[in-house]
Amino acid sequence: MEKNMQIGIMGPDSGELPKDKRKRRYVLATAETLGSIIASRGAVVFTGGTGGVMEYASKGAKASGGITVGVPGRERGASNKYVDVEILTDIDVGSFIFGGMHGCDAIIFIPGGAGTLAELCIAYRLGKKCIIMKGFDRWYDSRINRYIDDGKKVKLLGAASPEEAISLALDEGKHGQRLSRSTKHI
Repeated sequence: MEKNMQIGIMGPDSGELPKDKRKRRYVLATAETLGSIIASRGAVVFTGGTGGVMEYASKGAKASGGITVGVPGRERGASNKYVDVEILTDIDVGSFIFGGMHGCDAIIFIPGGAGTLAELCIAYRLGKKCIIMKGFDRWYDSRINRYIDDGKKVKLLGAASPEEAISLALDEGKHGQRLSRSTKHI
């Protein structure tokens, strides 16, 4: 893996988490596992920095000794307690879109509400590698292996597990080896 890769994890904040307790636990456990594995692989975990998926991804990364970056908006100290580096912007809603997305090498999406969808669209427009976690939402699942529009910036990838998502984010083959630049897939 390249040194200092930065992998974004996007998904519902605390107010957009599923109401069903079992589904909510699954979403948060997935976020925590993603953060933990990314950190254990030496990459930096990038999130919006506040609650829900962002907090649990950061928590997982910290438990594995990783570095976390959060982009919570304009107020210093607004990030969750697991964020190491806080990047402030002059807006509150959509701060990650403007202050964090450019810093990510790839972004893993746990399907959520309109905020997550907006982040997916902007990541696509920026040409970022976008990986959607499968099985969380039928509409998101229907986008996998497709493009958002006729511009065909990047094909949206899908992953059935956190391990698969991270392998795709880090450009690894089936055996965990980084693919050469000439065989890199998007």
